[in-house]
Amino acid sequence: MGRPKSFSRNEVLDCAIQSFWENGYSGTSLSDLEKATGVNKSGLYSEFKDKDDIFLESIKRFGETSPVLTILNHKPLGLKNIEAFLKSSQQCRGQKGCFFANTIREYSVIPEGVKAVLEANFSEVREALTRNLVEAGIKSPRPVTNLIMTFSLGLNLKLNAVETDAIDEEVHSFLKMLKTYVK
Repeated sequence: MGRPKSFSRNEVLDCAIQSFWENGYSGTSLSDLEKATGVNKSGLYSEFKDKDDIFLESIKRFGETSPVLTILNHKPLGLKNIEAFLKSSQQCRGQKGCFFANTIREYSVIPEGVKAVLEANFSEVREALTRNLVEAGIKSPRPVTNLIMTFSLGLNLKLNAVETDAIDEEVHSFLKMLKTYVK
């Protein structure tokens, strides 16, 4: 009979998220994950198949705990939700930008399962953005949704290089431009 595990899966994933977020998928080794989680290799392997599985489960966990969809589904729908969405990455847990956006930089090397989770999440975010735009009276919501997604990804990547207050004016200007699309 083996020893009972002495760690919480979600706590391990939360620590792994921070390590992957800081170093990227390629830059994070199993040793890094041991150090970040406080769980040795055999403990990690008792819970996960390999590094790819830890990364996949970390991405899923981040999606489950991210406030983005809650922000975008807040009633009443409209431009205030989109503003809160754009500003939400400034509040991320100890890291800059968004874990999903930062992961996109490594799209060519991340596991296929991770790509599928990212694409499903981005699809949900696109749909939520579109609902907010329709409610705000935007004439052509799909192209504007794509514009917001692109701006948001760029904003999140920029947050890796600048302080959060350095992007406030960009968010403000972008929202001002969005209002020109309102009927």
